[in-house]
Amino acid sequence: MGVLSPAEVVRAISNASKHKAETSWLGTIILAMMAGGAIAIGDIFWANSVVKLGHNVAPGIANFIGGFAFSVGLMLVVFFGGHLFTSSTLTAVTVAEKKIDTFRGIVSYWTLVWIFNFVGAALTAFMYFYSGLPFKYGGWIAQHFVEIGAAKCSLPFLEAFLRAIFCNILVCCAVWIAVASKDGAGKIWGIAFAIAAFVGSGYEHCVANMFIITHALLCKAYYLAQVGGDINALSELLHHFPVAKLANLDIKHFLLNNELPVTLGNIVGGVLFVGIAGLLGHKEDVEKLPN
Repeated sequence: MGVLSPAEVVRAISNASKHKAETSWLGTIILAMMAGGAIAIGDIFWANSVVKLGHNVAPGIANFIGGFAFSVGLMLVVFFGGHLFTSSTLTAVTVAEKKIDTFRGIVSYWTLVWIFNFVGAALTAFMYFYSGLPFKYGGWIAQHFVEIGAAKCSLPFLEAFLRAIFCNILVCCAVWIAVASKDGAGKIWGIAFAIAAFVGSGYEHCVANMFIITHALLCKAYYLAQVGGDINALSELLHHFPVAKLANLDIKHFLLNNELPVTLGNIVGGVLFVGIAGLLGHKEDVEKLPN
């Protein structure tokens, strides 16, 4: 029972991050794919937990419930030992403590994790789509993914970037709490509340979006085929969702309008506002800890 002190958490994160960054390339690929798939499973649970809840009850209640449902994704990552890009930005602490020689090595690690998070998330999106499950409840889930994917691809760069900073502050704080907690229940509740705050507030997570927008592209293609390729008819099917936003739901806007600013914002949030802030803020106490 109990928790580690903030200085002990900094030391534990630094040591754990060093271990993760030095994992073999094969191990990193497997665990990064697992993490991408785990976050996708959280997305699926979120979607199924809030089916029409925001329309029929209240958006705030839907956000609260959906946030807790989504948190299962990070729980799977933490307890399985997955390599998730957003939380892996905490390896910046390891570099700052000079436990890893070069920042270039960390960037290589981040790149490998980002790519295979994408592979795991996209693979899960294809599996989920072809399972037929998104078309339950009159197709509400599939249609909702098209709408949310189109909205994400239509975000201005600065808005996506800032939302991503907020997101990864909470994701990395969730990891911080999980490391601080000495028992499983503390880790679970800490992750659940921090992640619910991120999801419920509408922030942007690059790995979650890898699943959401990939799945949205699949669902858009499916519905376009149903209406003969007429995007105006698709707009009517989706309760007059703006045609301009539907047009933005493509691979180019996915990568440049969403993944680019969101990835950069996630890096800033994790590196500066949690990792380096935690290290500098508790530096004197960390130096007093036994080696």
